[in-house]
Amino acid sequence: MSVSTPPVESRIQFSPLPQEIQEHHLEINDHHIMMESCEEEQFDWDGLVILLRLTLLAILFVGLTLHHRQKQLYQPTFDPIPPKFFLDSFHVPHLEVSEAEVSSTWDATVTICNVMNYSNINILTLQAKISYEENETLAVITPIMLPNAVLLLENETTKTLHLKWSTTGWEADQPIVDDTVVQAIGKDIERGNTRFSLHMIIVGEVWLDDGWVKTFMMYPKCTNLVVNVVAGGNTTTSIVDHNPKECVGVVQWGSVKNTF
Repeated sequence: MSVSTPPVESRIQFSPLPQEIQEHHLEINDHHIMMESCEEEQFDWDGLVILLRLTLLAILFVGLTLHHRQKQLYQPTFDPIPPKFFLDSFHVPHLEVSEAEVSSTWDATVTICNVMNYSNINILTLQAKISYEENETLAVITPIMLPNAVLLLENETTKTLHLKWSTTGWEADQPIVDDTVVQAIGKDIERGNTRFSLHMIIVGEVWLDDGWVKTFMMYPKCTNLVVNVVAGGNTTTSIVDHNPKECVGVVQWGSVKNTF
């Protein structure tokens, strides 16, 4: 005889977590959600500052490049005026012809004027020579020593130079005078007068605004300088008219450049 047992129901029940643990878990989750929300809303200010700095540097670089290129292409338009040269005095204290040679001394005072009223002029080099009549060179000075190596002519100013040439006909640094020229000067002395001319070669530059400079070469000359010769034994003395005379000639303008 079997004994029947009633079926037993198997049930597993989980007790709920304690209230403290649930609240702690919720607090942690709420904090985590809040941190994620703050991180999503935070703006990258450091990146923006770096981007702005790079943009400013790029703008500055482009501006400097365009300014330099424009400065290279730009050239001012102007009509510069070269300096004027005046022969204030010309004196020949000694003039003699002997043994097919010319022995002489010439003294001259030259005034250089800057007639421009807005620019300065620098005389870089100056050469001068004395010629018989107009083309036969008798004596040269090359180069003339300028004060401070450069002769500066400021606005509407003048400078005076004293020039002196001397030759015995035997100097190695002086030109060889042709016999026909020597004979012609000898005949002039017998007549009581002769003619010389002063030739100059000038290299200079005109200064403009903003550092612009224009170079030039000019060849002023004073011709037909009549000398009254007074013979006396083996030497002669001579004096010419001391009225100022302008020396004019060709001017060749060079390129325009910027010194900055």
